[in-house]
Amino acid sequence: MTIRFDNSLPRLAAIIASELGDETFSRGRVLRDVLGRLTYFCAVEIDPAVFEHIERCLRAELGPYARPDRVLARVSDPGSRAILDEAGSLHFEVEGRMVQLVDRRLVGADWLRRPAAVAPPPPRFVFSSLKGGVGRSTALAVAAGHLAAAGRRVLAVDLDLEAPGLGAFLLEPETVPPFGTIDVLVEDNVTELDDEFFRDTIASSSLAARAGRIDVLPAFGRRSLDNPADILAKLARAYSEDVRPDGTVATVLDKVRALVDRFADPQRYDAILIDVRAGLHETTASAVLGLGAEVLLFGIDEPQTFQGYAALLAHLARFLTPKDAPPEWVERLTGVHAKAPADASARGDFVQRWRTLVNTYGPSGHRQDSTEPVFFPERFHRPEWDEDKPDDAVLPEESSLHQPIAVLRDDRYESFDPLARRDLLGSELYMSTFGSLVDRIEDAVASYREDLT
Repeated sequence: MTIRFDNSLPRLAAIIASELGDETFSRGRVLRDVLGRLTYFCAVEIDPAVFEHIERCLRAELGPYARPDRVLARVSDPGSRAILDEAGSLHFEVEGRMVQLVDRRLVGADWLRRPAAVAPPPPRFVFSSLKGGVGRSTALAVAAGHLAAAGRRVLAVDLDLEAPGLGAFLLEPETVPPFGTIDVLVEDNVTELDDEFFRDTIASSSLAARAGRIDVLPAFGRRSLDNPADILAKLARAYSEDVRPDGTVATVLDKVRALVDRFADPQRYDAILIDVRAGLHETTASAVLGLGAEVLLFGIDEPQTFQGYAALLAHLARFLTPKDAPPEWVERLTGVHAKAPADASARGDFVQRWRTLVNTYGPSGHRQDSTEPVFFPERFHRPEWDEDKPDDAVLPEESSLHQPIAVLRDDRYESFDPLARRDLLGSELYMSTFGSLVDRIEDAVASYREDLT
């Protein structure tokens, strides 16, 4: 069998466990380097002859996926104790064996950070999707307008630096602030940012009702819009890590969290709505994992949605072992069936495919063991359903992750421009399309306000 990335880790686990036993194997750590090559660090001393035998087997079986410097390390070898004691390793099951993995990455390291605990008030809502064109930013703008109409004070933050939209949706050109989120991420690398700078990243939208307020932190400020030739140069630097004077390293997740935390004053805002880049980019990790937010996972009814969210949910499941009860952050994940048909019965297939997805791959406490590839869309085309069984035997537990919200298809919102058509933010129009979503957000905001009082 040719060894590739996907089967290298299972093969290493099988070799070690066959020689040392599953329990001994699970006590050690696997180091995967930036190229994907592997080293196993033993947690116990083993006989030298056994050590040499295992080392030969690993090199023969793993081929290019055996690290050339060492593929097997003794507990007493230099550097071994640091790997064995390293915090933040992933613990997950591979073909029935528990693996402790230290995963080195050049990019995507923020995806290895465990989801943050729920943030204190004001509540945060992350609008996320795997691809553009699903109505994610439109839904955020509608939600902001809905909250403002109810007298709420809202901050809308645009983290979608590649395809920004909130600034154009919510701000007239003359009101765009001097700086945006791209400037925060760039300038933070070279200087300490002060209150005056951050005041120049926020502007108020005229779309807010008199009783409420919508403040906007756009992706691009006025200086970027006036000098568009510099935007790509800024973008090339926005995602870089920042080495602080004390030697600590601030990743994109750290910088985004610090940005949102700066404005997270419940006396100033009742809710913070965050729009993130489509896909599974590093900036998506910063919002999905790092903000302690309610995370809305938008997707339309197509195979790409289920393929992509299988990858995301299967990764999140690796923060748990099969015996763990689902932590509280799982309840902050909610699927959103975007551009859904108006007929509720026609939405049933999406709901069942979503539940099958969550039960098979998600961090839900109901995950099934499976050796099938994550990217296998056929498994979601027709949900497994036995009409002879009672509902409680086939439906998963009623949780947020298992209950996708529907945002209906509505041609009136396809070319969304609320500054030109303010009636689109009238509740008589949007409630029929976005009602389930805005009700969910409004209920959460009200709950946080009750907790404050």
